[in-house]
Amino acid sequence: MADGDTTTVAEPSVFSLLTRDAMIVLAALTLWAASDAWFQVTGLWAAELLSAGDAIFVGYIVAAIFHEWGHYLGARISGARTTRSLPKNLTNLFRFSFDFKSNSSYQFHSMSFGGWIGHWSILLLIFLTLPLDTLGRVALVSSLFGFAIFATFIETGILRKTFAGVEPATALGELSKSHFRNAGAMGTISGVVLFTGLA
Repeated sequence: MADGDTTTVAEPSVFSLLTRDAMIVLAALTLWAASDAWFQVTGLWAAELLSAGDAIFVGYIVAAIFHEWGHYLGARISGARTTRSLPKNLTNLFRFSFDFKSNSSYQFHSMSFGGWIGHWSILLLIFLTLPLDTLGRVALVSSLFGFAIFATFIETGILRKTFAGVEPATALGELSKSHFRNAGAMGTISGVVLFTGLA
């Protein structure tokens, strides 16, 4: 999600955004799968390390994209007013703006929980379908889990305030760099702990 700012640039279609993100997800997973297959064929330790390294970034990218589409679907299901936008680069996670002035707290909560459903769903899907028999595969699941904890940690604090009556825009505005650092630390530690437990 993004703040309530709107833009005069033409709103991209859902199809164009979905196509773009599907290509990013497929390209990222293909890159990781190639290194995983290299290890499976050769047994080289370098290939396994490359697969694990790739998995860290790929897991974050995939989880983040599913998270953002979960936000968007949650907002649209609730009937919230949104404006789609084309991310300027691969590091920009925001796919749309949420109209805080027009939308209700209920619609904000629907959007928020949609993001949770997005990242936990892709984690569960990959965890249930991918054999965890290489470091690269364990690293992929651990990276997805780390992102899920990171995003959930940040948004839990926001939701706690909004359910207590604070306006959503105000609660978001109170986020600081320390919140993101703490959430990043929680996500990283959680990912490492899971990796250690599964490896």
